[in-house]
Amino acid sequence: MSTGRRKVHTRYVVPDFKAIHAGQEAKLAARREKNAPLVPIPLQLNTEERARSRQKFDEMMKEKEKEVERALEERRRQREAEEEQEIREIRRKAVPKAHEIPEWYTNAPRRKGQDIGNGD
Repeated sequence: MSTGRRKVHTRYVVPDFKAIHAGQEAKLAARREKNAPLVPIPLQLNTEERARSRQKFDEMMKEKEKEVERALEERRRQREAEEEQEIREIRRKAVPKAHEIPEWYTNAPRRKGQDIGNGD
């Protein structure tokens, strides 16, 4: 009970690999003739220039750091001087000093028993 289909065996021909490779080699040779060979560009290293610019940058940064340190030191000195001045002022005000007797007080009437200098 076959459906009428029969297997047909086809013959395969072995390809000629030498001819195929020869054709590919010919195409490749033609392409190679068209292409100009690549000539490498000489390599340019900018390491020396980069080192010089980096050194300049580092020097500028050091100068800025020194300037900031100088400013901080100057502020510290000013603050210390202000504190010293403030301490001197506080001490000066804290020391009790005798004041002169005003003129109007010398002529003021005295109470009994307050005669100074009589020794009574």
